Amino acid sequence: MISSLKSSAKSCARFFLVLLLAVSLANPVQAAQLKVELKLIWGTNDKKSPDPTHKLVDDATAAKLRKVFTWTNYFEVNRVTGMIPSRGTNQFVMSKKCTIEITELKGLEVEVTLIGEGKRVNKTTHHLAKGEWFTIGGEDKNGCAWFIVVTEFDEK
Repeated sequence: MISSLKSSAKSCARFFLVLLLAVSLANPVQAAQLKVELKLIWGTNDKKSPDPTHKLVDDATAAKLRKVFTWTNYFEVNRVTGMIPSRGTNQFVMSKKCTIEITELKGLEVEVTLIGEGKRVNKTTHHLAKGEWFTIGGEDKNGCAWFIVVTEFDEK
């Protein structure tokens, strides 16, 4: 009698393990999407932007940019927020000439492809954690430059 109870208990345990495995395969846990904020910024030594819709970036962002780059003034040209599907890719149009494509990789890594006038200009991988940001950019005419600041969007 004891051996038949052990056999029955083993059968029940196997059944529940198979059931648990089937449920987990049928309903995989969805990882959260990555929400990003992208800012197209123009760096220059000019005191004013030729475009009156451009606004000076905030003091904290300007100070961080000045630690790395040589320009004295940084103007925000455009700001975009959007979602990147878990382990997926999304494109963001920053201007008529500039698109950025971001792919979420494993961990805190993202792959960033910069597309200028329809052509791939740069492709790189960056670490992206809450509260941190990185830039990707290039030269512009008249000794100026443009940057895209990529940050994980925090709705606070």
